[in-house]
Amino acid sequence: MLKIFLIIGAFYVGLVFLLFIFQRNILFVPDRSKPNLTDSNVPEMSEVNIETKDGLTLLSWFYRGQAEKPVIIYFQGNAGNISDRDYKARFLIDNGFSVLLMGYRGYGGNQGQPSEEGLKSDGEAALAFAAKEGFKTTDIILYGESLGTGVVVNLGISSEFRGLILEAPYTSIEALAKKRYWFIPVGLLLRDKFDSINKVSQLNSPTLVIHGDADKVIKMDYGRQLYEGIPQPKKFITFPGGGHSNLFDFGAGTEIATFMIEKTIKITIAIKISGLRVGCPN
Repeated sequence: MLKIFLIIGAFYVGLVFLLFIFQRNILFVPDRSKPNLTDSNVPEMSEVNIETKDGLTLLSWFYRGQAEKPVIIYFQGNAGNISDRDYKARFLIDNGFSVLLMGYRGYGGNQGQPSEEGLKSDGEAALAFAAKEGFKTTDIILYGESLGTGVVVNLGISSEFRGLILEAPYTSIEALAKKRYWFIPVGLLLRDKFDSINKVSQLNSPTLVIHGDADKVIKMDYGRQLYEGIPQPKKFITFPGGGHSNLFDFGAGTEIATFMIEKTIKITIAIKISGLRVGCPN
């Protein structure tokens, strides 16, 4: 009997060790190939090289839209690379916005290895790039998808922005990990916690939270819980039948455009409703 317990104990310790060592391989699932702008849905965007404070050069895509409209800096989820989000950029460009699809370190041919601190540094570099392009913080909308919502929260507590968009957000990576790996002392082992739930009270920008009620990756309850801690002005939109990565198929683009008109107009030049096309492109 003792031998059995020792075997089980050794197996458990080994499993915990492997999860600790490879946790970032589980959290971050990049497509490391260089994204092809020419074959994308947004060939009019430009490749730009963004320098981080720790010396990395990150390939990203940028498009300058109408002068009176803000720039949207987009932070993707944990998988793929920026080319997988070209359909969202297509919608935003068609509506006159400037767009920066920020390429993370370790993604899309970029140097470095992703981590919470690293992605925050990437986000700060994106803000510095926007400033060089002439955008003030009140000209900037930060848009985070899934994992990227944690990046937006980490950046959003530092300044007042035109607005924040959180698509399929979570409360913290620790909360998600505890649900999946309930048998592991996650709190002691986790390196990248993205503890958004304990930071959102510090946000001071209009915030839109969107979530599908059929999301099986990050349940909508997490998004709702996060939303409750965000100060006003804010808005929560549920998409019946929407999953984790298909909300634009359910009209998310229209809701995003409407939010940017309704909630952010007070701190910027008015966005002319008559000049804004809403709805996903064919």
